[in-house]
Amino acid sequence: MITNKSYLCSLSTEFDFGFFPKDISLSDLLFFDIETTGLSPKNSQVFLIGLIQYSCELQSLECIQLLAENTTPKEETKLLTAFSQLAQGKKYLVHFNGTTFDLPYLRHRYEVLQLSYPLDLCTSLDLYRELLSMPAFFRQMPNHKQKTFELLVQYQRKDQLSGKEMIKAYKEYAHSKASHTKDLLLLHNLDDLKGMIALLPLGNLRQLFQHSYEILHTEELQEPDITGTLQTQILFTLALENPVPTQLSANTSFCYITVLKEKVKIKMPLFEGTLRYFYIDYKNYYYLPFEDEAIHKSVASYLDSSHRQKATAATCYKKISGQFLYAPGLPDLPLLREEYHSKQHYIQWPISPFSDTKLKSYLHEILKTAITQK
Repeated sequence: MITNKSYLCSLSTEFDFGFFPKDISLSDLLFFDIETTGLSPKNSQVFLIGLIQYSCELQSLECIQLLAENTTPKEETKLLTAFSQLAQGKKYLVHFNGTTFDLPYLRHRYEVLQLSYPLDLCTSLDLYRELLSMPAFFRQMPNHKQKTFELLVQYQRKDQLSGKEMIKAYKEYAHSKASHTKDLLLLHNLDDLKGMIALLPLGNLRQLFQHSYEILHTEELQEPDITGTLQTQILFTLALENPVPTQLSANTSFCYITVLKEKVKIKMPLFEGTLRYFYIDYKNYYYLPFEDEAIHKSVASYLDSSHRQKATAATCYKKISGQFLYAPGLPDLPLLREEYHSKQHYIQWPISPFSDTKLKSYLHEILKTAITQK
């Protein structure tokens, strides 16, 4: 087995930690990627494991690559044993789609070789799954491979080998031990590892879920819809604490979101008309058919009984006319509907009485719903 070690001095250790818990330490992290001779662990094996970890001694990131020199079980055993030692004491395993491939593959190979599996005590952090938990920003991509995400953040690979070409190159190396072929194998694996680190700033999108932004201002716009009719839009502008590395957008049925560095803009159509606010405790209300709304029984008791009837859940409402914004989720604001069984909710705009807390509650539900909408 060959152990190749290099120090990545050009990579900053000032990580964007959007994907990680706030109390995490660099020394807790282990980035890893495996290369195998096939897709099934039943009839193939691991021939290369690459890792990036933080060296406290050098205060730098170091890459360690473990390369099997042949395809014997003894050589694979050496490789997996060395990986176990390096993973010892790490709290977080960082990978790209390792939940689907790398981790189950490794577990099977450890079992086949009758070795103790070293990763059960580690928390797995799959960048692929983390990114796709925010599908609205990435649904326009041609695919969700790591290389495609790398293009999004403008990470420039030096490696040119595909997965299939890696297998062919390794078989050639196992036979010839050619130095040039070995370098190609290590370069591909190194680019996979460095590519993961390049994707970390995308984790700053999670600030949108975590209330880690400031509301800068709100404004009304007049824009034509698809028919050319002017439509009033409300534009919210937010500022993130940490920047996102590339321009992203998300178009949903109820809003349009753009993100560029620290600036986030949310644009929503403003509706005008009459909606209903439904009281929850309808047993304490009477419905007035002539007025087409409900009033509390403490007031209704003064009215002629022929002009009132006990309210039901569907008739216990107050009609409100004005301007409204669509309201997904459960913001800390009064929610209005067209009818009792209507699934869509709205808030009255502008919010009254206004408060930053109420507006942030509303925007949080907008962002959470829009970004996770598949």
